[in-house]
Amino acid sequence: MNTNERKLTIKKLIVSRLNLSVDPQDIGDDVMLFQPEESNGLGLDSVDALELAVAINNAFDVTVSDKNMAIFNSVDTINAFIENQLVKVN
Repeated sequence: MNTNERKLTIKKLIVSRLNLSVDPQDIGDDVMLFQPEESNGLGLDSVDALELAVAINNAFDVTVSDKNMAIFNSVDTINAFIENQLVKVN
């Protein structure tokens, strides 16, 4: 899976697991996930981050722990974390 495919998969996970009414392709790679929607973010909260952590663990076979929660700033930061974890495995 290349970077663009992985980012689209992350976006689809965000939309499906969190029941958002947005097209995954409309989420920018650098959109701040926890910023309020009126500030051009997605308005996620800590419960959403836990849901997303489980989804990422399952989809990419990587472990997101409590100490890694900072990865949920944007799709770019989530992707960088996954890439880093995949490099460590290989």
